Amino acid sequence: MPIRKLVVASVMTLASTLGASAQTLTATVQDVRNAEGDLIIAVFDEAKSFKAMDVANAAALASVPAVKGQVSVTFHDLPLGTYAIAAIHDENSNSNLDTEKDIPTEGYGFGGMGQSGLPPEFTDAAVAVGTGATANVTLKYWK
Repeated sequence: MPIRKLVVASVMTLASTLGASAQTLTATVQDVRNAEGDLIIAVFDEAKSFKAMDVANAAALASVPAVKGQVSVTFHDLPLGTYAIAAIHDENSNSNLDTEKDIPTEGYGFGGMGQSGLPPEFTDAAVAVGTGATANVTLKYWK
């Protein structure tokens, strides 16, 4: 094979390999009621951690300033797989979902959450990750 064709083939192989390893997931959090505090967005790759909301074992985690309305965060370099998203609007920036008599006083949401506000099962919240994958989370506020 001529050297020019070999170089072009090598560059094309490298480019396709690099593209395959850079999987992204863009999480869009909707219905943020104000610009106070932060949004904490967790990406889970296993049902056990998702159900427990164990952010220490999240596959990816982001904390960004809250913006009224909608906020999008893109997670890069995730392995191919299935993920579920959870988000809280930490209005007082204390890194917790605050409650009063067991009722959340800050906004929260999950991918696949229904009107009840209860966390869905991992399989109901799951999104397959590949280049350009997206997930939407609508926040719920009780107070």
